[in-house]
Amino acid sequence: MGILGIENRTENWKTARYFAPFFKDEVAHLRLAKKLGEPDGTQADEVRLELYWQGMRDYIHLHSDSAPSSKDLADRYVHIFSGLRKSIEDFGGFQLRGDSYRVSDKNRGRLFNNLRNTEIDVVLETPNYLFVGEAKDESDLGADGDDLLVHQLIRQHIAARILVDICQIEKKVRHFVVGNKCKIDSLKNTRQVNFLISQCWLNEANVLSWEDIEQIARGS
Repeated sequence: MGILGIENRTENWKTARYFAPFFKDEVAHLRLAKKLGEPDGTQADEVRLELYWQGMRDYIHLHSDSAPSSKDLADRYVHIFSGLRKSIEDFGGFQLRGDSYRVSDKNRGRLFNNLRNTEIDVVLETPNYLFVGEAKDESDLGADGDDLLVHQLIRQHIAARILVDICQIEKKVRHFVVGNKCKIDSLKNTRQVNFLISQCWLNEANVLSWEDIEQIARGS
């Protein structure tokens, strides 16, 4: 029973509850990493997990004297994701504005703000990967047509990939999604999830249920 008899229905609360056991068990970190595709040979103490990660914001704060400018982030975006807008258009089914996923001198400030303000529910870092996790309960995957980077999962990938590039670390960015067991099939059929799968950014097997997370945490 919740506070004052009121059930707490926020996704952050549910995420914190289900992932709390991982913070006192390094081996659980490794089990989750292997479930997501980390190869054999990685040790438990080489895997780190954080919740509600705003890596770009914190990197900019940490390196305030040498933080990337809006031009630097725009240049990196154009270099890494030059064909992204066309890939999204070709995939179909997305609502886009004229400047969605298109960066210019006029809108690079919007790109900077999109990247700096991107929050990721769960991040798992291993020697080989940065696993980016989105936790869903009742709400749908986010999309905001006023953003330059419109779609939640795609925006998270861009932010993580650019940050890995800035840090000059050899890691692949891969995704996982957690949702209610009864909604897994519908979650797998969303356009954002399908697009990430088509780009090889997400393995369909890494669309997990809350029960999966619970079992991984317990080691069962």
